[in-house]
Amino acid sequence: MFKKYLKYALLVTMLTAAGQSVSAQSSIQEKPYSSQLKNIEVFLRSGDFKQALDSLDAITLAYPKADDVYFAKAVLFGQMRNVDRALEEVNKAIAIDSKNEYLSFNIDINKGKGDLTSAIQSLDILMQKDQVNKAALTREKIMLLFNSEKKDEALALYQDTRKASTPTDTLDIIGATLLLAKDDFLSVITLLEPWVVQKSPLAQVYSQLAQAYRGNKEPKKSIGILNTGILNTKDDYLFLDLADEYRLSGKSKLSFEYLKQAFLSKNIDFGEKNRIILTLLTPNSGFSLIQTQELANALVDVHPRVAESHVAKGQVNWMRNDLVGAQSSFSIAVGINPYQIDAWRMLISVDLALEQYDQAIQHGGEALHNIPNNPVLLYFSSIAYTLKGNYELARNLMEAALNNGQNENEIFQSNIYSGLGDIYHKLDMQSASDVAYREAINLDSTNVGAMNNLAYYLSLRNQDLEDAAKFALTANELRPNDATLEDTYAWVLFKQEKYADALLWIEKAMKNSDSVSAVLLEHYGDILIKNKKTAEAMKQWKLALDRGGDSETNIEKLKEKINKKAYVE
Repeated sequence: MFKKYLKYALLVTMLTAAGQSVSAQSSIQEKPYSSQLKNIEVFLRSGDFKQALDSLDAITLAYPKADDVYFAKAVLFGQMRNVDRALEEVNKAIAIDSKNEYLSFNIDINKGKGDLTSAIQSLDILMQKDQVNKAALTREKIMLLFNSEKKDEALALYQDTRKASTPTDTLDIIGATLLLAKDDFLSVITLLEPWVVQKSPLAQVYSQLAQAYRGNKEPKKSIGILNTGILNTKDDYLFLDLADEYRLSGKSKLSFEYLKQAFLSKNIDFGEKNRIILTLLTPNSGFSLIQTQELANALVDVHPRVAESHVAKGQVNWMRNDLVGAQSSFSIAVGINPYQIDAWRMLISVDLALEQYDQAIQHGGEALHNIPNNPVLLYFSSIAYTLKGNYELARNLMEAALNNGQNENEIFQSNIYSGLGDIYHKLDMQSASDVAYREAINLDSTNVGAMNNLAYYLSLRNQDLEDAAKFALTANELRPNDATLEDTYAWVLFKQEKYADALLWIEKAMKNSDSVSAVLLEHYGDILIKNKKTAEAMKQWKLALDRGGDSETNIEKLKEKINKKAYVE
């Protein structure tokens, strides 16, 4: 929003430094503070906005009527996304001299803040000024009224404006927007069809007319008018409208073909294409992942130097389970823009999924070199070190993620605490581990991983078994038919000596397990023996022994159980 004004701020400082100043009418005169502005251009060029603002503050302190300096400050605050201060400074400039560019900036800021009432008030003042495009400002006011829920007032202003002047397709596009909001499709058709006859070059004429035909249950006319629009305007954005129309008509093949044409166009904004890709990644998008992959490939072909295009392609690869392809795409993205946090996060995630822990650690280090102390990158780097088995470094990174993540959402903070719980457990810091897991659950009552791990580790120590049972049961309710969670709950019930219930849950775990582990088999045998099913218990223990147990200790304990035909603590 503010880039168009930054050029003005630079121009003010450059010309004033030479003893000149630019006003709305381009008049030139000496300013008493010209020499003080000499260094500000250097600060602006280097991006040192703070130093530039300090210098501008010094000028306004000495010259409180320097409206152009207040405006320059407003622009800089806008660049820094401090819209409240930007508004404050531009209002100071307006109070001194309500120049057109100051009012325009005020309108833009208020629109960005969502304060449309204030934007309209400033627009009304601007419309009374000389050397302004009153027709364009009137159109903007109509839309501001419309967007501020003053739809009747907006429609009345449109109708009055149309009567008082020669109708234009630009104005009637706005009128059509108002009428479409009222589902007055026939009025839209009546309003816009004459512009089609005159071969209007504006794509919105054909797009809105197509909507009206669709609303009036005339889909063939809708498609026909869009094709006419493409011929008359050569505007590739209409390919997107055609794709929608064919999709709504149930013609998915044609819909995809027009969508692909849009993606191959260099005239359509990357952001619009990226938004569509993200929509197609959601369930029930109407297109297959293979089709989405084709669109992602086109996106990269047309926008090869945009990091986000490779991120989008990587996401599609990920969903297609092409982890190597995803890794390649994310690597290209961070190569183009090493400050792209999401690209780094996804790249490290793919490394972890491929079990390339050294690669994940390397990428985490590179990411943090470019974006130091970022809590997301600290978290994923810690996970990499955890899986590598370097728990001390993992601890340092995860604690750093916690310290730097206080402004992150509670779900992410919960994940950090859950990660700390895992690390502390590995470091035999059981009390700290329990506290971390409980904090994770307090922050996110759906954190299944924290619930399951806390429940299991408590059961191994025979501590707080009631809490353990509560957490394990809740985890199973949140994520049913998960063998790992079912095994945990069965083991907690076993430790509570609820052997019949434990048997029910361990059998669920056996049924739902894709690959039965030695630990699960051993647990099954332990629970069977307590239910006086000795022969079946022996069978499961022997199977567990054949799998090698999960440590030397378990192998010896398994042998002891088999020899004694009894459970051994």
